Amino acid sequence: MIGMVIVLSMFPASWLGWTRDLSDLVRIPVIPMSHAGMMLTGWIRPATAPSDLPTDTKNRTQFAETERDLYRQLYHAQMLRSTELADQLRELQSLPETALRNPKPPVALPIDLTGNRPSDPTSIVELKLSSEYVDRIRIGDIVIVGSDIVGRVIRVGLTRVEVRPSTHKDVGLIRAAIVPAHPRNENGPTLKAEVLIRSAGSGGLYAEVPTDSGVVVGDLVVLDDPSWAEVGSGLVLGVVTSTAPMDAAPLRHAVTIAPRWQIRDLVRVVVLGSADSIE
Repeated sequence: MIGMVIVLSMFPASWLGWTRDLSDLVRIPVIPMSHAGMMLTGWIRPATAPSDLPTDTKNRTQFAETERDLYRQLYHAQMLRSTELADQLRELQSLPETALRNPKPPVALPIDLTGNRPSDPTSIVELKLSSEYVDRIRIGDIVIVGSDIVGRVIRVGLTRVEVRPSTHKDVGLIRAAIVPAHPRNENGPTLKAEVLIRSAGSGGLYAEVPTDSGVVVGDLVVLDDPSWAEVGSGLVLGVVTSTAPMDAAPLRHAVTIAPRWQIRDLVRVVVLGSADSIE
Protein backbone atom coordinates (compact mmCIF):
# COMPACT_ATOMS: atom_id res chain seq x y z
CA MET A 1 0.00 0.00 0.00
CA ILE A 2 2.77 2.42 0.95
CA GLY A 3 4.64 1.62 -2.24
CA MET A 4 1.48 2.32 -4.28
CA VAL A 5 1.05 5.70 -2.58
CA ILE A 6 4.66 6.60 -3.33
CA VAL A 7 4.28 5.63 -6.97
CA LEU A 8 1.01 7.57 -7.34
CA SER A 9 2.56 10.65 -5.77
CA MET A 10 5.08 10.76 -8.60
CA PHE A 11 2.39 10.98 -11.28
CA PRO A 12 1.59 14.43 -12.80
CA ALA A 13 -1.11 16.32 -10.92
CA SER A 14 -3.39 16.31 -13.95
CA TRP A 15 -3.52 12.48 -13.75
CA LEU A 16 -4.72 12.49 -10.12
CA GLY A 17 -7.97 14.40 -10.48
CA TRP A 18 -9.92 11.28 -9.54
CA THR A 19 -8.40 11.36 -6.03
CA ARG A 20 -10.63 14.34 -5.16
CA ASP A 21 -13.70 12.20 -5.74
CA LEU A 22 -12.19 9.47 -3.60
CA SER A 23 -11.55 11.89 -0.75
CA ASP A 24 -15.15 13.14 -0.99
CA LEU A 25 -16.40 9.58 -0.63
CA VAL A 26 -14.29 9.11 2.50
CA ARG A 27 -15.65 12.37 4.01
CA ILE A 28 -19.33 11.47 3.44
CA PRO A 29 -19.83 9.97 6.96
CA VAL A 30 -18.54 13.13 8.72
CA ILE A 31 -20.26 15.72 6.52
CA PRO A 32 -23.53 15.79 8.51
CA MET A 33 -21.67 16.37 11.80
CA SER A 34 -19.48 19.03 10.20
CA HIS A 35 -22.53 20.78 8.76
CA ALA A 36 -24.30 20.72 12.13
CA GLY A 37 -21.21 22.20 13.79
CA MET A 38 -21.07 25.01 11.26
CA MET A 39 -24.75 25.80 11.78
CA LEU A 40 -24.25 25.87 15.55
CA THR A 41 -21.27 28.21 15.17
CA GLY A 42 -23.29 30.54 12.94
CA TRP A 43 -26.13 30.56 15.45
CA ILE A 44 -23.88 31.33 18.44
CA ARG A 45 -21.75 33.94 16.65
CA PRO A 46 -23.57 35.17 13.55
CA ALA A 47 -21.51 36.99 10.97
CA THR A 48 -22.37 40.53 10.00
CA ALA A 49 -24.33 40.37 6.80
CA PRO A 50 -24.10 43.16 4.21
CA SER A 51 -27.78 43.84 4.80
CA ASP A 52 -27.04 44.61 8.47
CA LEU A 53 -24.66 47.42 7.56
CA PRO A 54 -26.00 50.98 7.30
CA THR A 55 -27.10 51.80 3.78
CA ASP A 56 -26.72 55.55 4.15
CA THR A 57 -23.25 56.81 3.22
CA LYS A 58 -23.00 59.00 6.31
CA ASN A 59 -24.05 56.17 8.62
CA ARG A 60 -21.66 53.72 6.95
CA THR A 61 -18.82 56.22 7.41
CA GLN A 62 -19.75 56.70 11.05
CA PHE A 63 -19.92 52.93 11.57
CA ALA A 64 -16.47 52.49 10.00
CA GLU A 65 -15.01 55.24 12.19
CA THR A 66 -16.51 53.62 15.29
CA GLU A 67 -14.98 50.27 14.40
CA ARG A 68 -11.66 51.95 13.69
CA ASP A 69 -11.67 53.74 17.05
CA LEU A 70 -12.57 50.50 18.85
CA TYR A 71 -9.68 48.55 17.36
CA ARG A 72 -7.36 51.49 17.93
CA GLN A 73 -8.37 51.49 21.59
CA LEU A 74 -7.73 47.75 21.85
CA TYR A 75 -4.35 48.19 20.19
CA HIS A 76 -3.34 50.96 22.59
CA ALA A 77 -4.54 48.92 25.57
CA GLN A 78 -2.40 45.97 24.52
CA MET A 79 0.55 48.26 23.85
CA LEU A 80 0.28 49.75 27.35
CA ARG A 81 0.00 46.29 28.87
CA SER A 82 3.07 45.07 27.01
CA THR A 83 4.99 48.18 28.14
CA GLU A 84 3.97 47.52 31.74
CA LEU A 85 5.13 43.90 31.52
CA ALA A 86 8.40 45.02 29.96
CA ASP A 87 8.95 47.46 32.84
CA GLN A 88 8.30 44.70 35.38
CA LEU A 89 10.76 42.44 33.56
CA ARG A 90 13.44 45.13 33.68
CA GLU A 91 12.82 45.60 37.41
CA LEU A 92 13.15 41.89 38.09
CA GLN A 93 16.31 41.70 35.96
CA SER A 94 17.85 44.50 38.03
CA LEU A 95 17.46 42.58 41.29
CA PRO A 96 20.65 41.53 43.05
CA GLU A 97 21.78 37.92 43.02
CA THR A 98 20.79 37.47 46.67
CA ALA A 99 17.18 38.29 45.82
CA LEU A 100 17.17 35.89 42.89
CA ARG A 101 18.33 33.09 45.22
CA ASN A 102 15.31 33.68 47.42
CA PRO A 103 13.27 30.42 47.58
CA LYS A 104 10.12 32.50 47.04
CA PRO A 105 10.10 34.48 43.78
CA PRO A 106 9.90 38.29 44.21
CA VAL A 107 6.48 39.88 43.98
CA ALA A 108 6.07 43.14 42.04
CA LEU A 109 3.38 45.41 43.46
CA PRO A 110 2.23 48.83 42.22
CA ILE A 111 2.43 51.61 44.80
CA ASP A 112 -0.70 53.48 45.80
CA LEU A 113 0.29 56.45 47.94
CA THR A 114 -2.30 57.23 50.61
CA GLY A 115 -2.40 59.03 53.94
CA ASN A 116 -2.60 62.62 55.08
CA ARG A 117 1.04 63.53 54.32
CA PRO A 118 2.12 61.76 51.12
CA SER A 119 4.94 64.30 50.63
CA ASP A 120 6.65 63.20 53.86
CA PRO A 121 9.47 60.82 52.88
CA THR A 122 9.13 58.96 56.20
CA SER A 123 5.35 58.51 56.14
CA ILE A 124 3.74 55.08 55.83
CA VAL A 125 3.08 53.99 52.23
CA GLU A 126 0.36 51.62 51.09
CA LEU A 127 0.66 49.14 48.23
CA LYS A 128 -2.17 47.58 46.33
CA LEU A 129 -2.34 43.86 46.99
CA SER A 130 -3.80 41.32 44.58
CA SER A 131 -5.58 38.35 46.12
CA GLU A 132 -3.09 35.96 44.52
CA TYR A 133 -0.28 37.48 46.61
CA VAL A 134 -2.03 37.51 50.00
CA ASP A 135 -0.31 34.28 51.07
CA ARG A 136 3.05 35.34 49.67
CA ILE A 137 3.75 38.36 51.88
CA ARG A 138 4.07 38.70 55.62
CA ILE A 139 5.10 41.31 58.16
CA GLY A 140 8.82 42.04 58.08
CA ASP A 141 9.34 41.36 54.36
CA ILE A 142 11.79 43.69 52.65
CA VAL A 143 10.66 46.15 49.98
CA ILE A 144 13.30 47.08 47.42
CA VAL A 145 13.92 48.77 44.10
CA GLY A 146 16.88 47.34 42.23
CA SER A 147 19.48 46.60 44.92
CA ASP A 148 18.26 49.32 47.31
CA ILE A 149 16.05 48.81 50.36
CA VAL A 150 13.24 51.36 50.57
CA GLY A 151 11.12 49.93 53.37
CA ARG A 152 9.71 47.00 55.26
CA VAL A 153 6.22 45.52 55.43
CA ILE A 154 4.43 46.29 58.71
CA ARG A 155 0.88 45.19 57.87
CA VAL A 156 -0.76 42.86 55.35
CA GLY A 157 -4.47 43.29 54.69
CA LEU A 158 -6.81 41.77 52.17
CA THR A 159 -6.27 44.47 49.57
CA ARG A 160 -3.46 46.63 50.99
CA VAL A 161 0.08 46.28 52.27
CA GLU A 162 1.50 48.93 54.57
CA VAL A 163 5.20 49.68 54.21
CA ARG A 164 7.32 51.66 56.65
CA PRO A 165 10.24 53.42 54.94
CA SER A 166 13.68 52.46 56.23
CA THR A 167 14.18 56.09 57.30
CA HIS A 168 11.10 56.13 59.56
CA LYS A 169 11.77 57.07 63.19
CA ASP A 170 10.01 53.93 64.45
CA VAL A 171 12.33 51.56 62.58
CA GLY A 172 14.86 51.67 65.41
CA LEU A 173 18.50 50.70 65.17
CA ILE A 174 19.65 48.78 62.09
CA ARG A 175 22.92 46.92 61.97
CA ALA A 176 24.79 47.74 58.78
CA ALA A 177 28.23 47.85 57.19
CA ILE A 178 29.97 50.63 55.29
CA VAL A 179 31.84 49.57 52.17
CA PRO A 180 33.54 51.51 49.36
CA ALA A 181 31.38 52.22 46.36
CA HIS A 182 34.22 51.37 43.96
CA PRO A 183 36.83 49.06 45.55
CA ARG A 184 40.27 49.76 44.06
CA ASN A 185 41.80 46.45 45.08
CA GLU A 186 39.67 43.33 44.84
CA ASN A 187 42.03 41.50 47.20
CA GLY A 188 42.10 44.31 49.76
CA PRO A 189 39.67 44.95 52.60
CA THR A 190 36.24 46.06 51.47
CA LEU A 191 34.64 46.53 54.90
CA LYS A 192 35.36 49.93 56.40
CA ALA A 193 33.11 49.87 59.44
CA GLU A 194 30.29 48.02 61.14
CA VAL A 195 27.72 50.48 62.44
CA LEU A 196 24.30 50.86 63.98
CA ILE A 197 22.24 53.32 61.96
CA ARG A 198 19.06 55.08 62.93
CA SER A 199 16.69 57.61 61.46
CA ALA A 200 17.97 61.17 61.37
CA GLY A 201 14.62 62.63 60.36
CA SER A 202 13.74 64.30 57.05
CA GLY A 203 14.37 61.09 55.14
CA GLY A 204 17.98 60.52 56.21
CA LEU A 205 19.97 58.11 58.40
CA TYR A 206 22.69 58.66 60.96
CA ALA A 207 25.62 56.62 62.31
CA GLU A 208 28.89 56.98 64.17
CA VAL A 209 32.21 55.46 63.07
CA PRO A 210 35.77 55.38 64.44
CA THR A 211 37.94 58.23 63.26
CA ASP A 212 40.42 55.86 61.60
CA SER A 213 37.75 53.88 59.71
CA GLY A 214 38.47 55.68 56.45
CA VAL A 215 34.81 56.32 55.70
CA VAL A 216 34.38 58.97 53.00
CA VAL A 217 31.55 60.60 51.15
CA GLY A 218 30.15 58.23 48.52
CA ASP A 219 30.68 55.00 50.46
CA LEU A 220 27.75 52.58 50.48
CA VAL A 221 25.87 51.47 53.59
CA VAL A 222 24.61 47.89 53.22
CA LEU A 223 22.33 45.80 55.42
CA ASP A 224 24.00 43.40 57.83
CA ASP A 225 21.26 42.77 60.39
CA PRO A 226 20.33 39.21 61.46
CA SER A 227 16.90 40.42 62.60
CA TRP A 228 16.03 41.14 58.97
CA ALA A 229 15.42 38.47 56.33
CA GLU A 230 18.64 36.83 55.21
CA VAL A 231 17.82 37.57 51.58
CA GLY A 232 18.31 41.28 52.32
CA SER A 233 21.90 40.92 53.50
CA GLY A 234 24.16 43.12 51.38
CA LEU A 235 21.36 45.25 49.93
CA VAL A 236 21.99 49.00 49.96
CA LEU A 237 20.40 51.18 52.64
CA GLY A 238 21.98 54.42 51.49
CA VAL A 239 25.12 56.33 50.60
CA VAL A 240 27.35 58.40 52.88
CA THR A 241 26.75 62.11 52.24
CA SER A 242 28.95 63.68 54.93
CA THR A 243 31.31 62.90 57.81
CA ALA A 244 32.25 65.23 60.63
CA PRO A 245 34.25 64.95 63.88
CA MET A 246 32.28 64.84 67.11
CA ASP A 247 33.22 67.32 69.85
CA ALA A 248 31.77 65.05 72.52
CA ALA A 249 33.70 62.02 71.21
CA PRO A 250 36.99 63.01 69.56
CA LEU A 251 37.71 59.43 68.48
CA ARG A 252 34.50 59.13 66.47
CA HIS A 253 32.96 60.76 63.42
CA ALA A 254 29.29 61.48 62.80
CA VAL A 255 28.12 60.09 59.46
CA THR A 256 24.99 61.16 57.62
CA ILE A 257 23.45 58.73 55.16
CA ALA A 258 20.91 59.37 52.41
CA PRO A 259 18.91 56.62 50.68
CA ARG A 260 19.42 56.54 46.93
CA TRP A 261 15.66 56.08 46.50
CA GLN A 262 12.70 57.43 48.46
CA ILE A 263 9.68 55.16 48.33
CA ARG A 264 7.31 58.09 47.87
CA ASP A 265 9.05 58.95 44.58
CA LEU A 266 8.58 55.51 43.04
CA VAL A 267 5.81 54.05 40.92
CA ARG A 268 6.54 50.37 41.49
CA VAL A 269 8.56 48.37 43.99
CA VAL A 270 9.48 44.73 44.55
CA VAL A 271 8.50 42.85 47.70
CA LEU A 272 10.75 39.96 48.64
CA GLY A 273 7.95 37.66 49.79
CA SER A 274 8.98 35.20 52.48
CA ALA A 275 5.75 33.43 53.45
CA ASP A 276 6.22 29.71 53.99
CA SER A 277 3.01 28.61 52.27
CA ILE A 278 1.79 29.40 48.76
CA GLU A 279 -1.75 28.48 47.85
